[in-house]
Amino acid sequence: MRNYEIVFLVHPDQSDQTSSIISKLDKLVNDSGGNVHRSENIGNRKLAYPIQDQFKASYGLLNVECNQETINEIKNSFKFNDSIIRNLVLSVNKIHKDTSSLLMQTKEDNEKDTYQEARDAANKAEEREAQNASKTEKPADIKSSSNEAPEEETKKEGE
Repeated sequence: MRNYEIVFLVHPDQSDQTSSIISKLDKLVNDSGGNVHRSENIGNRKLAYPIQDQFKASYGLLNVECNQETINEIKNSFKFNDSIIRNLVLSVNKIHKDTSSLLMQTKEDNEKDTYQEARDAANKAEEREAQNASKTEKPADIKSSSNEAPEEETKKEGE
C-alpha cells in the first residue's frame, strides 16, 4: 500500500458537506483495509483565483495509506459529486500525522479576524458616543445663531 495526500475544495454554498465527504472517504479507505493518518476539515478560505465565479471554498485534507483501487474509487466519486469544485490526489513518500500548516494558518487568520472585528466594533462605539456628544452640543449653538439672524434681518427691513 502507498501513502496519498488528498485535498479537495467544496463549493461555498455547500460547505456544510465537507465533514460528511471526509467521513465517507474515511469509511471508504478503512473498509478497503487502508489507514487514515490525518483527516482535516480546514474550513472556508479565500481562493487565489475565482473558480466557477466563487472567491472562497471549503477545504478538506486527508492523508491515507491505501491501494490503487481505493484511490481510483475516490477519484471517481469526486467526478460525480457536484459540490466538489477541485481535487488533488498526490502520492507521498512519508506519513503525515501532525496538524497541517494550512489548518494552523486558517485558525490564526480566524483569530486575527475576530480580533479585528472586536476592534472595529469598539471603534464604531466610540464614534457613536462622539457623535451623540456632539449632537447634544449643536442644538445650543443653532439656537443662538438662529436668534441672531432674525434680529439682523428685522433691522435691515426697518431701515
